[in-house]
Amino acid sequence: MEEKITCSTANATLLACMKIVQSFNENIYELSLIRRDWTLEYAKELMSKVKKVKAKFLPADEYYKHTDKQQYVHELMISSLRKVALLRALIKVDFKEDKKFQKHIFEVLGYNDYFSEAKNGDYQSLYFLLKVIHENMNAESKQTLTSKTIPAELIDKILEFDDQLHEFNSCFDLIVASDRLSESGRLAVNEIFTEVKDICRVATAYYLFEPLKRDQFCFFRVMFGLKETFPQSN
Repeated sequence: MEEKITCSTANATLLACMKIVQSFNENIYELSLIRRDWTLEYAKELMSKVKKVKAKFLPADEYYKHTDKQQYVHELMISSLRKVALLRALIKVDFKEDKKFQKHIFEVLGYNDYFSEAKNGDYQSLYFLLKVIHENMNAESKQTLTSKTIPAELIDKILEFDDQLHEFNSCFDLIVASDRLSESGRLAVNEIFTEVKDICRVATAYYLFEPLKRDQFCFFRVMFGLKETFPQSN
């Protein structure tokens, strides 16, 4: 028998996927104009797939026990996204005359690999971005970055976020490689996460100027609202 997920953040991932797929179904007639394979049948089949994975791997009773911890993680991720986005904007402004340095520092700090996904709501990419910044932000890079207008406190706060999220490492790594699930379970969760993430990428671009609908396909927004959806633990 498959072992169910016990990591609260992984539980929230599946629940967020389910909520996003529900929004996908509700908007399928409009969204079907974007991609030929986005049909009503596909939307229904995807919902059925998510429900089956949820029933097989998600212990609902465990979710109720960890809503406070989930909210703590989500708030950390929202705050850290704001900070890494701000740092990127400041680098763009302060070093606009030094494109070579911009290219180098964005590569070294992981922005090239993870920021695009992170800003579109992929919390896993944000987690990896924070890890790379923490690993590669040496004294020389920090001194160069703060030589103009970037506050050292901003960089310190970003590094602090990585430390705070370190305790949830196993939760975020669950999607990639987990010893908490069998191989078939890991693949099932990964398949759902990847498919829904691709839907979010396209849907958020389509609804760029419709913030209410766009938020329905943003992992951050959806996950942040999960606490209001489920009862608090006693």
